[in-house]
Amino acid sequence: MYAGHFAAGLAIKGRVPNAPTWGLLAGVGALDILFGPFVLAGIERASLTPGVSPGFSLDYIDWSHSLLMSIVWSLAFAALFIRRGRTVAVAMGVAVFSHFVLDVVVHPADMALWPNATIHLGLGLWRVWPKGWWFVELAVVAAGVSYYWKRSLDDRSFGARAWAVALVVLLLHILNSPWLKPL
Repeated sequence: MYAGHFAAGLAIKGRVPNAPTWGLLAGVGALDILFGPFVLAGIERASLTPGVSPGFSLDYIDWSHSLLMSIVWSLAFAALFIRRGRTVAVAMGVAVFSHFVLDVVVHPADMALWPNATIHLGLGLWRVWPKGWWFVELAVVAAGVSYYWKRSLDDRSFGARAWAVALVVLLLHILNSPWLKPL
């Protein structure tokens, strides 16, 4: 759901134009950015599951992606931007937390409420609808980039290349299609 996460960041940019785009895009990816080092450190675990979208199983993602830790990471990331004003800081925190919200839709029940919790969330769209999830994410991408693009036309502070940013996110989603096989 990378393109969906980026589209959420762009939609937040549309709502809070003075929030730095780079910060929003880093924010929506922050949980996955944390996940990599946590796997390498043995704190979290992923295993390959051939033939199942997205191609791997997330065995333990409690410290990067649980509800509680998503809130903690959101607050920590927002604190980095407090000097830019409360509105920008809140936008940054929302960007990080949006990752959890979107992941709950596509992940199976592997999104813990807190680290080592026995209760997990996840609608499992990846498994319930192995190729159909792509269309759900397409709707998220279309909504996010459309809102961003429209706001960029209304507010020229976005720069002249908002259409290119929207196109890159859309292309990223197309390249993540379950029908395209890696070479």
